[in-house]
Amino acid sequence: MNQPPAQPEDERSLDAAVISKVWPRFHDAELAGTRRLKGRSHRVYECTDARGAAVVVRLSAPQRARFDIEASLVERCRDAGVPVPAIRYVGSEDTVAGPVSIMVQDRVAGETLREHAKRIGPEGAGNAVRQAGEVLARIHQLSTTGFGSVDASLHGTDSKFGNWFIDGLQAKLDDARRIEPTSDRILDRAMALMHAHRAMLDDCSPRLLHGDFSPDNVIVESGSIAAVIDWEAAKSGPPEMDVGWWDCFFDSPLTQARELVSGYERRSKFDPERLTTLRHLAVLRIMIGHFSWTLSVGDPDGIKHAAERIALEVDTAASWASA
Repeated sequence: MNQPPAQPEDERSLDAAVISKVWPRFHDAELAGTRRLKGRSHRVYECTDARGAAVVVRLSAPQRARFDIEASLVERCRDAGVPVPAIRYVGSEDTVAGPVSIMVQDRVAGETLREHAKRIGPEGAGNAVRQAGEVLARIHQLSTTGFGSVDASLHGTDSKFGNWFIDGLQAKLDDARRIEPTSDRILDRAMALMHAHRAMLDDCSPRLLHGDFSPDNVIVESGSIAAVIDWEAAKSGPPEMDVGWWDCFFDSPLTQARELVSGYERRSKFDPERLTTLRHLAVLRIMIGHFSWTLSVGDPDGIKHAAERIALEVDTAASWASA
């Protein structure tokens, strides 16, 4: 079972003090219990009141948090009929260790799609993944402007998708070359494929992307999708990018990408050639960035996996590249 990372005692105490201080601002019942949850980017807690109701509290250093933006886009998603947890509070507090950003949202009943798939088996899992695809299509119906990470008005940082997709990758590409110098040749081939498709990338229309749409961020309750959580990586870009992300890390016998696409196309159709090409290009981009991420978490096997996956995509490019 995955456990939350070890946390220094003084940090735990500071977090508990922050939660206790802000609790009355969004809740009228006494705080009864706090439990640390798994979280990659933030410190995450489940907090229960005296009546048994629970909220999720996320804490982060201000430079790593986009809670105000996340709250704004979650509200837009809710208005569009996307199942999302209600946001209770967004703010910040000064502590002896420096300022802390805070976001509080309702705890959604249910289990993650990953847990649901393991428990219910392939047939039921396929149905849930198709439902997730329908929800993803609803997310992509929200219009954005620009490309890349979005602000509260759903405007991306770059005027063209190629600017974000290719040019914005340079720092991570440099990291990948430094981390694994033997991968230089395969990285050159991967970048050549991206540049060859630049015209197609720049022809993309922007839509809201979840940015981390995965079986871990979809909550299932009583066989239906109850919520999509963790919007911190939201972006503006072509819908195929979210499919590529699922392809890259979560395509498995229980959570198949083809079932995700099948459910998606109940609501909105993909161009088959464009989907094929963009989802493979997305895998290349994601895996180039994966070098530095795996190094940061001390995972040498992850570095090897990134190099191998890039090599596989490049070696099979004749079957998917359109340029």
